Amino acid sequence: MEEDPVFSVTCPCCGAILRVDGEHRLVVSHEVPEDESAKTSFEERMQVLETEKRMAEEKFQESIRAEKSKKEVLEKKFQDLFEKAKKAPAGPVKRSIDLD
Repeated sequence: MEEDPVFSVTCPCCGAILRVDGEHRLVVSHEVPEDESAKTSFEERMQVLETEKRMAEEKFQESIRAEKSKKEVLEKKFQDLFEKAKKAPAGPVKRSIDLD
């Protein structure tokens, strides 16, 4: 009994069905899966777009708030480090290698 050297494989990424000739190691044919986005109605797609638009606007506003507060945060860090530097001993730091 001779086996058919052509077999089917499903692509794990896109879900396409590939028919492969095992003897010659070639793809004989393929079937593209149905596009799920083509099944949605216009109203549903508009709702999705409105949601995406709202989320993008929220992210944009958050980035603006973060950018405005960034100056204050950096100024506070600078003042803290400046105060530490004032309290630190003046002059070069003695290292063990310098004592030789």
